[in-house]
Amino acid sequence: MQSGESMVVYRYQDLIAWQMADSFKQEVFRLVHDSSKASTDFRFRGQLLAAAQSVAANIAEGFLRNSPGDFRRFLNIALGSLGEAEGRLRDGILLGYFSSAACAPAFQFGKRCATASVRLRKSQESFMKSGKQRTEPEDPRT
Repeated sequence: MQSGESMVVYRYQDLIAWQMADSFKQEVFRLVHDSSKASTDFRFRGQLLAAAQSVAANIAEGFLRNSPGDFRRFLNIALGSLGEAEGRLRDGILLGYFSSAACAPAFQFGKRCATASVRLRKSQESFMKSGKQRTEPEDPRT
């Protein structure tokens, strides 16, 4: 793709930000499942899982609203949830629920998700500043 060209995405599952958020969530699920201490600390577990689930959910919801302004707002919410989940993972390391090494893949997915989400948010801001109207593209796969 040339600089300045845009790629049309028809499904939120095709967004790199969502894919990284989903991988982050799966890693968090694995960590909690594999830790008897984290699994039995119901408050900690609930807060961590809710924050991890919220990242991908907000990216999807924002995308499906078909509004650059709404999408940008939901990306901000997703980034906030990502920060919360990463903070709780760090708490889990301090509490002895997880090792730093075990959390490394989740943190890597989180970093990639944050980078992709910030870039996606910037693209929505640029689109809004351009004054163009967003249209529903026809999905060639249907």
